[in-house]
Parts: sequence; C-alpha cells; structure tokens
Amino acid sequence: MDNRIKEIIEGCKKGESTAQRMLFEQLAPRLLSVSRQYSPKNTDAMDNLQDSFIRIFENIGQFDNSKGHIESWARKVVIHTALNKLDKKKIEEVFYRNEEMDHVVVDSINECDDLDHLMQIIEALPDGYKQVFCLYEIEGYSHKEIAKTLNIQESTSRSQLNRSKELLRQQIVKWRNNPYFNFQAE
Repeated sequence: MDNRIKEIIEGCKKGESTAQRMLFEQLAPRLLSVSRQYSPKNTDAMDNLQDSFIRIFENIGQFDNSKGHIESWARKVVIHTALNKLDKKKIEEVFYRNEEMDHVVVDSINECDDLDHLMQIIEALPDGYKQVFCLYEIEGYSHKEIAKTLNIQESTSRSQLNRSKELLRQQIVKWRNNPYFNFQAE
C-alpha cells in the first residue's frame, strides 16, 4: 500500500472530512459496480453505496492495512450492506416462470463479448439468483458460506446458482439473436 493511501486512511480514522472525501473519490467508482451487483431490486445501488460509506467511516478503525487492501475491506462492507437489505425469507420462494424455458442454450457466459450487457443481464436476475450467482462466481464463496451469509440451505444455494446460470444463458442467447433485447426479470 502506498504512503498516500495510508495517510488518507489515517485521516479517516481521525475523522478528517478531507480524508473521507478523498477515500470516497478513490473507491466510489469501483464500489458502485459492486453495489449494483448485490443491491436488491427494491434498493437503489447509490443509496446502498452511501449506506456502505457510512459504515466504512464508522468502522475504519477496525481496518488493519497489514492484513489487506482498503478496497478489499470496503468491498466486503458494500456486499454485506446490500445483503442486509435483502429479504432473506423470500430467497427460497423466488421461482422464475417462463413457458418458453427451452433447454437449447449455449454455455456462452464466458464468451459474452460485451461486459456492460452481461452486467445488465446479471442485474436483471431475481434477487436471490443474483446474490447467489455473484457470491459464488464473482466473490468465490462456497455454497456453505453462501448458505450461512444468506441464512438459507446449501441445497438452496446450489439450486439458485444453477437456475441463475440457466437464466443467464437464455438471456445471452436472446440478446445475441436480438441486440435490442430488453433485460428485465419477468
């Protein structure tokens, strides 16, 4: 970690507003992307980011730069802030209903050449699917860790992940067939 960021963190620990603004300006663009991935549909990603920064500044004294980078620590705060807003009781009740559920889909998530469109597709997933997919595929959580974090069964985590991948494949195929396809959860 460079000396400048250490100075900013130390300033934040002292409650200096200039240091807080500098940390916000440095981290906010990347953390907004994380917030979009994890914020439930009924929650604005910017509101979640703001709530996350409040928690970051309140808890910055717990950050130990010898144990990791500030961005990694802040990323976890953003994820947990978003997940706390998720109605965890509804995760198991989310079922995607689609009569056109064709199984002629290509495993093309890795081949999706437009990251912005892929992120739109992920953001359009039902909340339970989106949270499990992001925790597993992006953050590297195990199903056991996801189950504990979301207060669900491991089997629910596995089934939500499989369903989310199926929906992602279908949406990518639809988008490839029609680039003007509108990504929205049904």
